[in-house]
This record gives sequence, C-alpha cells and structure tokens, in this order.
Amino acid sequence: GRKINDTRVEAETQYLLESAWKLYENENVIKLVDGSLDHEEYMPEEVKRIIEIALLCTQSVVASRPTMSEVVVLLLSRNSPEIMPTRPTFIDSISRVRGETSTSSSSSASKATVSISHLSAR
Repeated sequence: GRKINDTRVEAETQYLLESAWKLYENENVIKLVDGSLDHEEYMPEEVKRIIEIALLCTQSVVASRPTMSEVVVLLLSRNSPEIMPTRPTFIDSISRVRGETSTSSSSSASKATVSISHLSAR
C-alpha cells in the first residue's frame, strides 16, 4: 500500500487517485495491486471490478457517486457496475497545474466563485 499523496515518488505518480485514473484509462489497473501480494491470490477481473467501484466513489458530482449501501450491493453482486466512472475534473486541474495534458476528452472546469463575509460587532 501507499499514501494517497506521496511526495517521495516522481511527480507523475505522486497522487494515487490520478495514477489510478491513468492506469484505468490505459486498461492497466492490475498495476495498482500491492506488489507484496501473491498474484495467485486474486483475479485480475476482480481487481478491475473493485477499482471501477472505487473510481465511481470519486466522481466530481456528488449525485453521481454511489451511496455506501449501493457500494455494498455492487461488491456483493460480483458484477461490474452498470455505470462506468468518469475522470473527476479536479484531477485534470492538478495535471494542468503541473503542465501535463489530460487524456480525458470530457473534462470541464468549474467557474465557481467564492465570496467571504466578515462579521463585526457594533
């Protein structure tokens, strides 16, 4: 296993979620499996299914994420999710900050603004 943000590794694999998406998009999620595990103790199809479920939980739009009870049903069903995950926009933002290009064709950036109010006593 590894931390979600590991500054001791090269920049392109520093963020675990970003690395997971790149491997998922390249159909190579098996590289996410901890190297200390015996490769005979898991099935690659099962790894792919579980990673797909995990990636569904990272969707940018909260309503697109499964509830915990839906995750349990997905894990117990042994079937791949009917809805395929899409790359969260915040991953594309991280890539742009580092000057990388995204392989996602459906990303969008938020144009949300923030206002801050300071309250003071009379």
